[in-house]
Amino acid sequence: LTSNLLAFARKQPLQPTEIDVNDLVEEIAHLLLATFDKQIEITTRLDEKVWPALVDRGQLSSALLNLAINARDAMPDGGKLTIKTANVPAKDSERPQYKGMPAADYVLIEVADTGIGIPPEIVDKIFEPFFSTKEVGKGTGLGLSTVYGIVKQTGGFIYVDSVPGGGTTFRIYLPRHRQEQEVAPEVQVGNGAAKEAVAAEAANPKPDLTG
Repeated sequence: LTSNLLAFARKQPLQPTEIDVNDLVEEIAHLLLATFDKQIEITTRLDEKVWPALVDRGQLSSALLNLAINARDAMPDGGKLTIKTANVPAKDSERPQYKGMPAADYVLIEVADTGIGIPPEIVDKIFEPFFSTKEVGKGTGLGLSTVYGIVKQTGGFIYVDSVPGGGTTFRIYLPRHRQEQEVAPEVQVGNGAAKEAVAAEAANPKPDLTG
C-alpha cells in the first residue's frame, strides 16, 4: 500500500535505465501466458525498430502488469489481450485528442482488451486514487492511479479509449531516449603566447571549488 501511495504521489525512488521496451513486453507476455486462463488470448505486436526509453524497469513492469490484470478482470468470459509497441514521431504526437502532451518523439506501449469496456460516466475518474468499480475487498482503488503516477514520474503520458461492450485500450507514451555523447573540447594552440598561457595554467592549476 505504501509503495502504491508513493507511486501515485510520484515520490517513490526510481532507478531509470535505458531499456528495450520490446524485451520488457516479451517478458510480461510470457508471464501472462503462464498465469492467465487459457480462454484469454494474449498476443504481441512489436515494432522491431522501436526506440529506447529511459525508465525504471521494475516500475514500468508493475504498471503493465496492472493494466493486464485489469484487462483480464474485464474479460470474465474470455477475450483477447494485445500488447503493442511502436515509435511515434513528433509530427504524429500533435494530435488534438492528446491534450497536454507536447510534440516530441515517443515510444508507445499499447495495452488493449476486448472486454466489457468502461462506462462513459466514470472513464474520467479511473486514475483517481481509491476509485474502484470492483467489489469491496477485491481492490485498493490504487491500481490505475499507481500506473498514472509511474508513467508521469517517468516523464510520460497515459491515455485511455474505451467503448462499453467494445473493449478498452490504454496507451502509454514514453519519451524517446537519446544518448548524448560528451565530447571534450579541443585546445588549439597557435602562437607562442598561447603556448605560454597553457603552460602557465598547467603549472598553476585553479583550486577545486566544488563540494
